[in-house]
Amino acid sequence: MKTAGWIFVVIGVLAFLGAASKGDNVFGPLFWIGIGMVLLYLKREREENNKEKMIAETTTPKKTETLKVKEKKSELIDEEQNTPVTFEQKEAALCLIAFFAGYNDDIMTNDAAYKISSQSAIYFEMGNYKEALTTALPKYQDADKLIDTVLTIKDKDSKEFILLTCYDLTKMSGKSEAYEFLYNIANEMGYNRDELKDLVDQFIRVTI
Repeated sequence: MKTAGWIFVVIGVLAFLGAASKGDNVFGPLFWIGIGMVLLYLKREREENNKEKMIAETTTPKKTETLKVKEKKSELIDEEQNTPVTFEQKEAALCLIAFFAGYNDDIMTNDAAYKISSQSAIYFEMGNYKEALTTALPKYQDADKLIDTVLTIKDKDSKEFILLTCYDLTKMSGKSEAYEFLYNIANEMGYNRDELKDLVDQFIRVTI
């Protein structure tokens, strides 16, 4: 799984750079990069789950946190959520959203997917979308590095923008592997499936 994932990512990146330099449609290459990322991500998830299972079997349960510790932890979380997003994190978010857009390789949806994903450049103040993406993409051929960088984003609004944009692109593509990829990332950001659904429903209510 890991080898196949790397093959898809490398081929996709090379194809993307070639298409971008010629002004051709880039969503075909992004689709293969996305597939490669899913394979690499699932492989890592499986390895981490096995490690956690082994640790759980060899350790005793932790003592319950006191109320004071919980309150302090909550304060730290609130403070983290207001941490500014760095340029590196913005580039990683741009690439992640583009990968989800790449699942829309059908000619009927890729134009709409491009418009949705290009909003990320405006949101993160990255200038021209295509230029920013072409610069950022070669830095994130490593799927683990990309996802780990996105997961360091603490700003709540930025995290929700990423999840909602990726959800729109996933819903447009209708591909099960894209949904599973999104659910795993959302979970690591602190949103389980029900919480992600609530976030989407809340956004729909606000925009209608």
